[in-house]
Amino acid sequence: MPYTERSGARIWFETHGQGEPLVMVYGIGGSAIEWWDRFPDLLAERYRLVLLDNRGTGRSDRPGSPWTMSEMTADVLAVADELGLETFHLLGCSLGSIIVRHVVREHGPERIRSLSLLCPPNGIPATEEDLRTALFWDPAKPLIESARASWPIIHPPGWIAANEPVLVERFERTMANPTPARTFQFQLQAAQAAPDPNPAVDAAGFPVLIMHGTLDRLVPPANATLLKQQIPRARLELLEGDSHNFWAHDPDRSAAVLLDFLAAS
Repeated sequence: MPYTERSGARIWFETHGQGEPLVMVYGIGGSAIEWWDRFPDLLAERYRLVLLDNRGTGRSDRPGSPWTMSEMTADVLAVADELGLETFHLLGCSLGSIIVRHVVREHGPERIRSLSLLCPPNGIPATEEDLRTALFWDPAKPLIESARASWPIIHPPGWIAANEPVLVERFERTMANPTPARTFQFQLQAAQAAPDPNPAVDAAGFPVLIMHGTLDRLVPPANATLLKQQIPRARLELLEGDSHNFWAHDPDRSAAVLLDFLAAS
């Protein structure tokens, strides 16, 4: 399996498809497996996807002490450098959208062809109950119970009812290599300690896409509208009826919007 250690940690990555490179960075506690299957398959028909496991997740190293935003952005560029990518499209979802904005802030815009921000946090929090239910599971309960409680925070209720076996199968696949609880804390701490990356993105010239589900409870949609105000040139796409993980429960529409944006970038 491909790894790079250029950033001081062993970071796992894989590539799919052919075409211009699209580097994809996942959100809090998640690794490349959380993109599910159909969404990346549709993108790989036109682009060379570069999927990485953030440090602390998946097949990458899982340090036992906290890390910084600079280390997370270095991981992204280490993978790009390992593959010899001079320029690339860059995409991040949820906390991953914070990481990719900091790639621009810390390393400049020169290598970025476009920036896609999926369900981007931008200072407007979820309710404390929703945040705790989605991210910090009760260790006194069976994990599947905590997973079931978290599903309505990130997926539409009607879709959950029709896809419960799929969600159980995905849960079991994730639990085969679970993310340590400390990773969630370390990622949140790194994001909270970092300065505002939006002015650097606003000052850059590459195209920007903001995608957000209107039913998102983990990152309320107001984050996207505020981000659009802070980056006026950005294209804002609100996905009516979708929730946080729209690439999983609405992959065809999500991919269509993203592919349309990338084709024009």
